[in-house]
Amino acid sequence: MKVISIWQPWAQLIVHGFKRFETRTWAPPKSVIGQRIGIASTKNVLPKQLAAFNEEEFQFFWNLLDEAWEFDQLVRGYLLGTVVLDSFEEITEEFLDDITREEKAYGWYKLGDFAWRLKQPELLAHPIPIKGAQGLYEWKGFENGAQTQGADNNRPQRPSNLRPHLSLCQ
Repeated sequence: MKVISIWQPWAQLIVHGFKRFETRTWAPPKSVIGQRIGIASTKNVLPKQLAAFNEEEFQFFWNLLDEAWEFDQLVRGYLLGTVVLDSFEEITEEFLDDITREEKAYGWYKLGDFAWRLKQPELLAHPIPIKGAQGLYEWKGFENGAQTQGADNNRPQRPSNLRPHLSLCQ
């Protein structure tokens, strides 16, 4: 399985379905479009990530989440779950006009970069320690017996009207 390492708390937001786009300076390989990829949290948090977390706009939406997450308690250096990499788009003014204010707060949207559309998040019942890498990298843990208990896909579905302002992102 291909895996991508993402800074916390953005990795957490992705596997819980709150963040629907991952922004990168590069387009994903065509071979992974439509495929399930792993979402790993990085081991470290740099000052610029902490500053982004503390930005007023980010904090506004973070505080609206019905989750009891403390930034310092988020696991780092673990495979947290998987998503389907549905598609990608170059970031344009038109693209930015179509995404929500919340989604903008959860990413770095620079014109000319790429937004990877993520769907069907699956949270692992037990995060798995993982050695991260830059870019997309291959991980064979599931093939080698890791996470035998499977994903926690018995979580109750979130009501579809819980966050109607995100409907454009579906």
